[in-house]
Amino acid sequence: MQLYLQFGHGMIEHTKALLKSWGDGGVVLSPRDLTRDQIVNVGQAVTKLGREALLDPQCFAHDADHHRLMTHEHFKAFSACATTSLFTPQGARDVIKPLFALGVELGAQRHIVPGLLARPVSQDWVSMQTHLIAIAKEEAAGRPLLATVALSSDSVRAEADVEAVIEAAAKWTVEGFYVVAESPSVYLVDDPVWTANVLLLVSGLRLHKKPVLVGYSNHQLLCLAAAGADVMASGTWLNVRAFPIDKFYQPAEDEESRRTIWYYCPQSLSEYKLPFLDIAKRVGVLPLMKPDPAFGSSYADPLFAGPDPSTVNWREPEAFRHYLTCLRGQCSLLAASSFDEAVAKQKALLNTSSQVSKQFVSKGVRGDYRDFNGYFDVNLAAIAVLEHARGARLKKEWP
Repeated sequence: MQLYLQFGHGMIEHTKALLKSWGDGGVVLSPRDLTRDQIVNVGQAVTKLGREALLDPQCFAHDADHHRLMTHEHFKAFSACATTSLFTPQGARDVIKPLFALGVELGAQRHIVPGLLARPVSQDWVSMQTHLIAIAKEEAAGRPLLATVALSSDSVRAEADVEAVIEAAAKWTVEGFYVVAESPSVYLVDDPVWTANVLLLVSGLRLHKKPVLVGYSNHQLLCLAAAGADVMASGTWLNVRAFPIDKFYQPAEDEESRRTIWYYCPQSLSEYKLPFLDIAKRVGVLPLMKPDPAFGSSYADPLFAGPDPSTVNWREPEAFRHYLTCLRGQCSLLAASSFDEAVAKQKALLNTSSQVSKQFVSKGVRGDYRDFNGYFDVNLAAIAVLEHARGARLKKEWP
């Protein structure tokens, strides 16, 4: 499983620097966070590096009114077009034509087809998906298409909705899927049903023998590797590590107002504020929090160089790049050649990380709401559901 960047607020330099240093990956660009010229400039810079640039249409809701999103030609047409008109060939074409033209200009080799957020997965929603894909096929000039599969948190929790999407997707004339699952929480999810159903959705789509890219992800969804996902996309701020539909409306909170610096410890799957790293140093466990070189990040090295971590001038850019580089490394390490191997790697990660996390907690080193201590059982339960529901097929048809 690869890591792509999910573009969010203030990520232009992060995107260029990380994709250059990684030597692989790609980015899913965001009309909500970029002007038209910026989309073209960033996209072309990424493609010159030999990485993939994709454009997320972000047509999740007709009434979305974020000021920057509303400046884009495809979204103006989408917003002005009633649902009944969108069902017509011309209505859909008015949205798709400028979207794909922008994709060509930025250098995208694949197009993401617009898709509304399903709440619920109704026959009308399936019909709209099928219609948009048909028009997109006419406008794509032979470029591969990724169908947007965007589900509300309630639809993700509904097994019938998940299975209806998988059944419908078997008939869609696309080359892959872009999955967006609305999160029931701001960040980490304590609902094992939601987590399990994300795995069932992704594995079911992957069994159609087409690639699946899961957007708006964080380290809790490293379990996607066991579902056969090809790519997970993540970013800097929480609203690109979990999908909140509210971010596409005005007023939007300015992410720059959040100034807490978090250190991601991949060994415990948890994030910690810097004063808790001072505590870790005092009680003798700070060396255990230094990332393994296998994760590929040296961005956090100053925190382990001697002084109290909170006194080091370690800022947001380093924290973000450290998180994303570690996440990329974990995606790579979880790659597997069989379903059994993938599941074994997941269980090993969760069980080992749980022990490390408990050791830190016992020493007073805690991660507040970003501590993974309360989520290990959630992910283990989700893996168990995946084994029960899809194990037999995935063992025979591992992607």
